[in-house]
Amino acid sequence: MRVQTGTTLVAAIAAAALAVTACSSSGNGGTKNSSSPPAPGTSAPSSSGSSSGGGTQPSGTLGDHNFANCGTSPNDCNTGAVKKGGTVTYTIEKTITGWNLNNANSNTFDFAEVLDGVLPGAFTATPDLKPVLNTDVMVSATQDVKAGVQTLIYKIKPAAVWDDGKPVDFTDFKYAKDTSDGTTCPDCGAASTAGYDQVKTMTSADGGKTVTVVMKQPYADWQSMFGTLYPAHIAAKNGGVSGAAGLAKSFTWLDKNRPSYSAGPYKITGYQKDTSITETPNPKWYGAVKPSLDKLVFRIITDQTQEVPALSNNEVQAVYPQPSGDIVSTAKAVDGVQTYLGKGLTWEHLDLNTVNPVLKDPKLRTAIFTAVSRDDIISRTVGQFVPGIKPLGSHMYVPGQPGYTDNVTSTGQGSGDVAKAKQILTDAGYTGVGSALKNSAGKAIKIRCAFTAGNTLRQQTCQILQSELQQIGVKVTPTPTDDLGGTLDKGNYDLIIFAWVGTPFVVAGAQQIWKLKGGADYGKNNDPAMEKLIDQSATQTDPTKTQDLLNQADVKLTADAYVLPLFQKPTFLAAYQNIVNLRDNATSVGPPYNVQAWGIKS
Repeated sequence: MRVQTGTTLVAAIAAAALAVTACSSSGNGGTKNSSSPPAPGTSAPSSSGSSSGGGTQPSGTLGDHNFANCGTSPNDCNTGAVKKGGTVTYTIEKTITGWNLNNANSNTFDFAEVLDGVLPGAFTATPDLKPVLNTDVMVSATQDVKAGVQTLIYKIKPAAVWDDGKPVDFTDFKYAKDTSDGTTCPDCGAASTAGYDQVKTMTSADGGKTVTVVMKQPYADWQSMFGTLYPAHIAAKNGGVSGAAGLAKSFTWLDKNRPSYSAGPYKITGYQKDTSITETPNPKWYGAVKPSLDKLVFRIITDQTQEVPALSNNEVQAVYPQPSGDIVSTAKAVDGVQTYLGKGLTWEHLDLNTVNPVLKDPKLRTAIFTAVSRDDIISRTVGQFVPGIKPLGSHMYVPGQPGYTDNVTSTGQGSGDVAKAKQILTDAGYTGVGSALKNSAGKAIKIRCAFTAGNTLRQQTCQILQSELQQIGVKVTPTPTDDLGGTLDKGNYDLIIFAWVGTPFVVAGAQQIWKLKGGADYGKNNDPAMEKLIDQSATQTDPTKTQDLLNQADVKLTADAYVLPLFQKPTFLAAYQNIVNLRDNATSVGPPYNVQAWGIKS
């Protein structure tokens, strides 16, 4: 029911609003959301990419609607009538490090999935990868542009309330803006400032049920805003909703305290640290579809090799792991389970930390990426069970989205051209090229390759890099982390592999993850000219102009050589055939986008 505005970490980081998230493994394998506070992920102003990939034939049948149709009917495959009662347990792969999804450190994909059925938002993303109005919460959300001034008008349903009876209203929207614009509360550490930093004024009408936002300049991805709302009246009692200090205090309180509140179909009623989160129906839920389940349990399994055994034992009924050959084959063999392998807005990448004293040199970074063979990585990991995966050529778009242009391949980055990499280093004055590389100051080039603990494919990738970079004299040490969000937020890495879980809002995602102060530029790249192009793209009303400007920015990003796109990540969903209305949603929202409809087949 909720949409994020940005990109999400596939290691597991999401972003506020329709944010991008980083993914650690659940569904996307170590991902981070991007684009708006709930998690870092990418979105495009008018992205209309359709779901790609096909469903695998389930071991049984469910009539005409099952995972087999998800490639052609992503929004209504596996549809079915439900009976009252029952429990569905769904796996996530990251522990909960904080409870405020709009906080950069807690903005993970897995956590975003947990909150899909708890927190309200203006828009959501559907399995066809498009943004849609959240009609459970909203009557309408429109924009009006006159004389270059963009005005956004949000009308909230009169029936939309928090479970204590307080209305979802203007105060919740205002709190989201004040904690995410980067200036009203500079110490909040918002997951994304995209859009919020362009708000000029916010006014209320109709008893708080109409919110009018006037922007300083038109914002292309305005639908990405206000995707994850927290209760302002709760924040007011635990720090405050005005003044930088009060806002920071309440923002931190929301992160440290498990939500006892809800404005969604479910509410959190149980939590076993590092084990599970239990949700039960919210008796004050006002939406059209009432939950049929007695319980919805999010089981935390950080070792993805244990997910399919848990599924086989019926300890869990649905899993959404980052796929590997073993996971796919063993899940298909479980009696009564259907599976789906697809692709969406999530993409895997390598990041170098530009704050690192040796990695601040762009020539070294370029040489490292040139020595890396993306074809080799693909063929030895995901290519073994997903045919046709190609290296990704953009930091902005994935294949199938309007605007996708390959700006990477022609530079030689990701080519595995060791001779070219050695020449770059030699010309730059490095010694020990090909044996034990040192810079002009005599500093040995030794780097850690961080990956999400328990993620087999990422561990394999670091091991491949260890071999590839040894050829140019760089020593690589694979280093697991069990806190992707914390590792990224603290910059405690040299080289790291994770994924962004995207949304349909490409501009919002770009502002979140590529701008130095966007909320998710963990590598701390500083490129004002590139940022200017992204900001210019955000003010366009013509999608083709937006796409052109983002591609110009992408060319500069590629030249900065601190993030190397690897490939568009496959998603993998496996669930028992008696679970209906559950389907893949390869955006930063994930399959729980419609948890109120999940149920046991009637």
